[in-house]
Amino acid sequence: MIIQKTTLEEVLRNREKRMHAQQDLIQRYQRPILSCTMNIPGDVKRTPLIDFVFRQKMGEVRCEFGGEIIAEKRQCEVTGPEAFFVVDASPTDLKERAVTIESQSRVGRLLDLDVIDTDGTKRSRMQPRSCLVCGGPVTICSRSRAHGLAAVKSAAWDILTAYAEAQLADLAVDALKREAVLTPKPGLVDGNNNGAHRDMDLGLLLSSADSLRLYFQFCVDVGFREAPDISKLVNAGLEAEKTMLSRTGGVNTHKGAVYAMGLFLCGVAKYFKQGGDPFAHSAFFAAVQAEASAGERSSHGRIVQAKYLAGGAREEAMNGFPTARKGAAALTESQGDELYALLKILEGIRDTNLLYRGGMDALDYVQAQARRILAMDPERRKDALLEMDQECIRLNISPGGAADMLALALFIERTVPELI
Repeated sequence: MIIQKTTLEEVLRNREKRMHAQQDLIQRYQRPILSCTMNIPGDVKRTPLIDFVFRQKMGEVRCEFGGEIIAEKRQCEVTGPEAFFVVDASPTDLKERAVTIESQSRVGRLLDLDVIDTDGTKRSRMQPRSCLVCGGPVTICSRSRAHGLAAVKSAAWDILTAYAEAQLADLAVDALKREAVLTPKPGLVDGNNNGAHRDMDLGLLLSSADSLRLYFQFCVDVGFREAPDISKLVNAGLEAEKTMLSRTGGVNTHKGAVYAMGLFLCGVAKYFKQGGDPFAHSAFFAAVQAEASAGERSSHGRIVQAKYLAGGAREEAMNGFPTARKGAAALTESQGDELYALLKILEGIRDTNLLYRGGMDALDYVQAQARRILAMDPERRKDALLEMDQECIRLNISPGGAADMLALALFIERTVPELI
């Protein structure tokens, strides 16, 4: 996305367009409208960060009104994202609940949830909004220009980034948990069994995911900075691994996810801040990190890379996570079929975990089985995956790298769907 400044003419023109959209929905459904926009100070009204926050808050609106929503319309303009909900509720009740959403969190202060009655009139708030800077009545501060535009813009930025840090970390943890509970996964821990792993189970994976939340927040904070310090990201990753191992009793549950998810969170934050491409940002950070850690000690991944010329997690990151993007595209294509996304990842990934445990035979087997199952009717795939799982357990092989890429795909689909 290219971040653009908004002119007064564009603001006025879109205000007129918004009124027409509201009137059309009222005439069609004869119900009140909840009109949702963002209240962003300054001449930049739409950025990837603003779009992300708006999408997340609209999810809360849908949860609040649920089955009362009759119709929905969304549009994105240079003046900011917009959503219109036709709601089967009284205008008074609708306004009270909208004000609650606006008031229950700091980021809600940046929402404008207007209720338009069936006669076209807008319901007013009973209480004035608070000032972004000092928390007092905004009408008084605005009238006296008590703080200046720079201070107001800075306060809005702080609110947006604080919300994004917490929300992105929660979504990252959730992605790891969704990957963990997905069943059946060949050779991997899932809801049925522990796969080809004797040292871990589902409960351990879920606990491990929770232990990484603060690290994920830190990664976002690094990406939001003017000049991200990758050495700090590396050190934070090492500390996150220690925290994980402490939680799991020394079992390596999510080392690959610490690396991949951490880099992508940093790239997403930079994208939210200045636009561009989060995958390219992540690839740049991965290259800088690789240069900084060129002399690090040997690992299973490095042994496999040297033996089989498989780049592994580092190559994936330095290329902008193409396998995870493939998985995210599969999620979109299949309307959220996570097993389908896993199979699309497995059919082509050069998984260093498989290579370390079983060599090229293991990799060839998993890729061939994934392609075979993908060719089946969707209703037959689960049974085929169950059979493949038993064979992977017998062979003692596990596509751990694919699991990391699936978790990242789940995260991508939730955070930057516009780029899939």
